[in-house]
Amino acid sequence: MSPAAAPARFDLFLLGSCFLLSGLAALILQTAWSQQLALVFGTSELAVAAVLAAYMGGLAAGAAFIARRIERIRHPLRLYAWLELGIGLSALLVPLALDGAAALQAALLGGRETLEPRPIGSGLFYLAAAGLVLFLPTAFMGATLPLLARHLVREAAQIGPRVGALYTLNTLGAAGGALLAAFVLLPRLDLGATVAVAVGLNGLVFVLVLLRARPQAAALWPDARPVSSSAPPMQRATWVLPLIALSGFVSFGQEVLWTRLLGQLLGGSLYGFGSLLAVFLVGLALGSAAGARLAASALGARRAMAWAQLGIGLAFLLALGVVDRLPAADLRSDMGSPAFLLRALRDGALTLLPGAVCIGLTFPLAVRLLSGDPAAVGVASARVFAWNTLGAVLGAVCTGFWILPALGIAGTAALLFAISLGLGGWAALGGRPRLRLALAALAVAGCTALVVPPRTPRDLLRQSP
Repeated sequence: MSPAAAPARFDLFLLGSCFLLSGLAALILQTAWSQQLALVFGTSELAVAAVLAAYMGGLAAGAAFIARRIERIRHPLRLYAWLELGIGLSALLVPLALDGAAALQAALLGGRETLEPRPIGSGLFYLAAAGLVLFLPTAFMGATLPLLARHLVREAAQIGPRVGALYTLNTLGAAGGALLAAFVLLPRLDLGATVAVAVGLNGLVFVLVLLRARPQAAALWPDARPVSSSAPPMQRATWVLPLIALSGFVSFGQEVLWTRLLGQLLGGSLYGFGSLLAVFLVGLALGSAAGARLAASALGARRAMAWAQLGIGLAFLLALGVVDRLPAADLRSDMGSPAFLLRALRDGALTLLPGAVCIGLTFPLAVRLLSGDPAAVGVASARVFAWNTLGAVLGAVCTGFWILPALGIAGTAALLFAISLGLGGWAALGGRPRLRLALAALAVAGCTALVVPPRTPRDLLRQSP
């Protein structure tokens, strides 16, 4: 082992652990914010979709903002530390901002009970208010991954593996945060104390990273980069940006549909939501870990992206046939119990997990395709994250408010599968692997759609409590 190898491995371990803690804190905050916002806006589908759009929109805005400036940042690690502190401090201001939103709602619209007959006006109010309340902490969150990627990636061969490792660790932490908030913190503490736990984690990450970024430590692990007047050029695979946006659209469209269907099995409680979210996030982490290996070369990334898009559609289609056979939970007796958790994890593993693994593959693959130069990895990861998150926002809103009401469960499933099929072909042909491979993949997916067509899970709906 070279003298620089041990410090480099410790650097990866330290920053990876910090990013895992950051993901843990982020999902604790997201779960607590969902509860706080529900107290102000209510729990209608309109309010929930507006809050989700505001949260994801803030992440996209943060990533887009840092993408334009990251190459002029001399010490990305120090800025990352201050962003973690900013997440915690701005999270403490959310309750105060919500009090202002509640007062404004009462003054302008007379309270949420009067909003339901006016869905357009109430939806715009929810979206604007939630966006303003959550903008600072979520924008800070969206800027963190590109900064760490820029610091840690020094060679072209490290782009896929290290970006994938960061995404995996952060997502695993998020899965733990979802379960911790739903089953431990919120049932035993109030909302303020739950937020305080997350803020404490952000503060711990700030201290650890700032100590790492001190001049004495920087002498061992230099994090300074030359300041360039312009970002390094992206590779020609710019087709991956609209593709990853549409992939995010499909992914969150599926999430909306699964939330509706699995809610029939587990109810709409915090316990069910937290369990299913944790399963989905674990799937993303597993997929990202696999994608990190597949993204070691540009050729492997191109081929894997095509198969990942096809896999998203196929897994979704096959899972619709499974969900009809799952028994509903007895919500009267075991809500929040270990038996309920195990049942929720089982249902999520049988339905959400395979598709989530395929979705998780796409992020490190897209970053590798867009950036062949380690100097451009910060810009590339920020752009991929921003486009994917923007697509996710549109997918959640469009599916929840227009596509699902208009087409129903079966029609929505067929549309999302068709988009995934098209994305698989686009990735295969755009990446220019062997044409025979692309055509074979499309043929297999098309035959599967004919043999196992989407159907409404009527047995599930009949037995739902």
